[in-house]
Amino acid sequence: MIIIGERLNSSRKPVFEAFKKRDVNFLLNEARKQKEAGAHYLDLNAAALLEEEIDILQWAIPIIQKEVNIPICIDTPNLEAMEKALEVHEGTAILNSVTGEKGKIKKYLPLIKKFKPKIIALCLDENGLPSSPQKEIDIAKKIINELKANGVSEEEIFIDPLIRPIGTDSNAGLLFLKSLEGIKNEFPQIKTIAGISNISFGLPNRKLLNRTFFIIASYVGLDAAIIDPLDEELIDFLFSIQAILGKDNYCSNYLKHFRKKKNP
Repeated sequence: MIIIGERLNSSRKPVFEAFKKRDVNFLLNEARKQKEAGAHYLDLNAAALLEEEIDILQWAIPIIQKEVNIPICIDTPNLEAMEKALEVHEGTAILNSVTGEKGKIKKYLPLIKKFKPKIIALCLDENGLPSSPQKEIDIAKKIINELKANGVSEEEIFIDPLIRPIGTDSNAGLLFLKSLEGIKNEFPQIKTIAGISNISFGLPNRKLLNRTFFIIASYVGLDAAIIDPLDEELIDFLFSIQAILGKDNYCSNYLKHFRKKKNP
């Protein structure tokens, strides 16, 4: 399971304020805590700061990578911001994200070919959010084929079937799970990803819903998750899930994890 830490998102008030102030201590503290908790990438989103977004990305990425040494999942809908962020990133970043909207991937192709990032692609097109698993699979297929035709290997693609809050759509969880299962069946080499906390938006006891959903999605075929790695119980579930699903030989990672917790 590839873990992408979600905490450096400007939609969170403390992060927004820290970005505004260029608070290096806050930035590095959040980055270090997430890496130490097991994150393989950090999702970095400064979109809420509008015209300051580019400056913040170019400020934050080099600091994080120099002091914490972790790759970044660059989370922005702004093509120019994505380019400027990729220019200062060392190593392989994740481009978050492209969609199946007509002409969208073509706009990103120069960046993809130049910087060779991994790519998160959302199951979304010009018709809006798909209403059935088959529509999600069709959008995924279109995106995958276009990326492959332009030299992107399947192993570099992460497909996000898009989680919608169950508080506003009772069938949202089931739609995601069926779409995820269909995508994995048709494209076994493609990685799947999800922003787990979206499922619980607007509801009480969100961590319970997030953890439960994470368990089910892992069984169905989730390969990567954008989560809060500081949720210790969620991370405990991650190791137990991997052991139960036969993805942890002799439970070695499970044992290491809990020995480390017992003897930090």
